[in-house]
Amino acid sequence: MHVLNHVLTSRNRVQKHNRRIKQLAEDENDLADEEDDHLRDQGYARPKVLLLFPTRGTCWAFVKQMIELLGDAAILEMEDRFDAEYGPIKREKGSEEDEDEEKTRIDAIMKQKGREWNELFGEEANDDDDFKIGLSLTPNVDRKKITAKKGPSVTSSGSGVKLRLFSDFFHSDIILASPIGLKISTTKEESDDEEGENDKGDVDFLSSIEICVVARSDVLMMQNWDHVNSVLDSLNQQPKNVSNIDFSRVRNYFLEGQGKFWRQMIVVSAFTDPYVLSTFRRHAKNVEGQLRIRKKVPTENASICDVMVRVKQVFQRVTCPTVSDAGSSRLRFFSDHVLPKLQRLQQKHTLIYIPSYFDFVAVRNLLLKREAKFVSVTEYARVSEVSRGRARFLQGLKPIMLYTGRAHFFLRHKIKGARHVIFFGLPEYDEFYPSVVNMLNEGLTSEDEDDVSHLPMSSLSLFTKFDAHQLERIVGTSHAERMIKGDKSSYVFAS
Repeated sequence: MHVLNHVLTSRNRVQKHNRRIKQLAEDENDLADEEDDHLRDQGYARPKVLLLFPTRGTCWAFVKQMIELLGDAAILEMEDRFDAEYGPIKREKGSEEDEDEEKTRIDAIMKQKGREWNELFGEEANDDDDFKIGLSLTPNVDRKKITAKKGPSVTSSGSGVKLRLFSDFFHSDIILASPIGLKISTTKEESDDEEGENDKGDVDFLSSIEICVVARSDVLMMQNWDHVNSVLDSLNQQPKNVSNIDFSRVRNYFLEGQGKFWRQMIVVSAFTDPYVLSTFRRHAKNVEGQLRIRKKVPTENASICDVMVRVKQVFQRVTCPTVSDAGSSRLRFFSDHVLPKLQRLQQKHTLIYIPSYFDFVAVRNLLLKREAKFVSVTEYARVSEVSRGRARFLQGLKPIMLYTGRAHFFLRHKIKGARHVIFFGLPEYDEFYPSVVNMLNEGLTSEDEDDVSHLPMSSLSLFTKFDAHQLERIVGTSHAERMIKGDKSSYVFAS
C-alpha cells in the first residue's frame, strides 16, 4: 500500500507538471516565470522504489498483493509471462495411481518441515534466488484505447492504472530483485574490455531511489547478507551518464548529492539480529531519523516452552570481551571443557548444532586435530554423504554429528539417533531450538547398543553476552536479561 501510494502520487505529479509545461510552451510563455522549484519533481532516473526479496516466489506473492490492491483499476501487461517465470512450479503428472501415492508421500514429508518452509521451498514454491525485474505504473490511462487493442470482448471503460511487468530498468518505477541477481548485473569485472564496460557496473538506474524495502531479511541473511550490503552501497550515487537527464526537473537534494538523506529505508525481518541492525544503522540515514520496532517475548511465549522431551537444558555463558571474539571464545570453551569430557566418557549419539558455517569449519578442524570420530551434515554436502553420515550416526558407528544451522534452514533434516545435543551457538530462528531438542531419542530403542534409551539425555547451549537477541527469543525477555547480566554463568531449565 505504501509503495503503491508513493509511486502513483509521484507519477500523477509528473503528469500534471508535463501538462503544465506543454501548456506554457503552447502559450509561448517562458518557464522561468514559474517558481524555481515548482517543477522539480524527479530524480536522475525514473526508478523510485527498490524491493529486495529472497526468492522469485516471495516476489510473485508481493506483486499479486499489489495487483489485488489496485483492484478493477489495474490494466496488466505481461502477467502471463510473470506467472510462468515467478509463479508456483507445476509438477509433471504421472499415472493416477502413482500420482496419489507420490502426493501422499510428499505431503507427509512437507508437513513435517513446517508451513513457513513450504512457503519458501515447498514442492510448488519457486525458490530461485537469482532474478531482477522492472515494473512500471502509469495512472490515468484511458481504458477505451486498451479496449480497442484487446478486442470487443473487453467492455471496461474510464481510466485505470497500467501495470507493466518486465519493463526496462530506466523506464520502471519499481525494481524487484534478489540481492545476488542485482549484484551480478551491477558488478564490473576487472577483465572486461572497453566494449563491455557500458553494460557492466552501471548503477545509474539506482541513483534516485526514494524508498528501499528489504523484505524477509531473515531469509536473506541465511543466503548471503554481504550481497545486501553491496546492493545498498550502490544506491543514490551520482550518475555517470547524464545525456538523457532533464536537470530542470531534478530535485535539489539529488543535485547536491544528498539523495541518501531523503531515502526511506524499510527493513522487515522475522527477528532482530545484529547483522540486520548494523546494516540498518549504516544505510538508514534519513534526516527524519530512525525507528526500530522490537517485540518483547513473554516467558510463556518463549520457544523453550515447545520442548516436549524430558531433558535438563543447560545454558552456559561464555566470557567474551568483544563481539569479534565471540566465535573464538566459544571454540576455546568447547575445546577446554566440553570436548575433553566427551572423549573421556566416550559419549555416543551427540549432536552438535552450529549456526555459523565459519564456526563449523573451526569445530571440524578441532575434531580432526583431536582425532575424534564424527560425521557432518552441511548445506554443501552431497545427498549421498548426508544419507551415509546419518545412518552411521544412528547406528552409533560415529559418536558425534556436526549439524549446521543453514542445513537445517534449507533442508529441515529430522536427525535420528541423538541422545545429547550441544548448541555451539544459539539458533537465529527461535523455533529451531525446540525442533532440534525434540529430536532427542528419535529413532532409538532399548534394543540398540548400550541400551541408550535408558541413558539420561542432555542439552547444552553455549552463549555470550552478544547473543542477547537469540537468547531472548528462546527463553523470554525477563530470563534473558538475568542470564546475560547475572553473576552465575550456568542456568538450567527443565521440561
